[in-house]
Amino acid sequence: MERTYQMLKREMIDMNTTLNSALSHVNLEFFGFRRWGRKQCTGANTETIYTGFTAGQLQEGPTYSSRYGGPSNILCLPNNPETSNRTTGGSSFIYGTEYEDTFFGASALNEDAPCAVCRSHNTYASIMIPGRKSCYSGWKVEYQGYLMSNSYGYKASSYICVDNNPEFLQGGKSNQNGNLLYATGTKCRSLPCPPYDDHFAVYCVVCSK
Repeated sequence: MERTYQMLKREMIDMNTTLNSALSHVNLEFFGFRRWGRKQCTGANTETIYTGFTAGQLQEGPTYSSRYGGPSNILCLPNNPETSNRTTGGSSFIYGTEYEDTFFGASALNEDAPCAVCRSHNTYASIMIPGRKSCYSGWKVEYQGYLMSNSYGYKASSYICVDNNPEFLQGGKSNQNGNLLYATGTKCRSLPCPPYDDHFAVYCVVCSK
């Protein structure tokens, strides 16, 4: 009996450890969101995990008739990195990101884009909804913005929701043409119009509950 009891107790401990690990992973995946175009998170019960730099791969292919492979997602790199002392083979690089059109005004052209990683307390999930500026019933607005990405003529990138009142990185006005952001518009063909309209900028909103 004592041996059976000890075995069951050990199984319960193992199950709790696995559950806690899984819940920790879920917290990181669902409680966090990225605020593109801003340096800090705002709003009641929302904390800034870190602030940083919007980054992705170079928008053009370097050689071989403009190669278009490589990663497509955009990252938020922290502004206090821990760097290695090892060099790489030169097949994958990451670049800072700049606004490449005047969608946010003429002064925004070539400005470098910041980002922040946020956590909203007392929420269980967060989602970015393209094509809306308000959340559905039961969801809380974290921030509103416009959908942006690299150009269709350059390498693939993510669609990200850039804050509708973006900030710029200090000293980041020069035209470096690393990773680029353009406002995303709709195109009527297979996309039904209405309810959409041709060439109109796409709203986005980040919601949590």
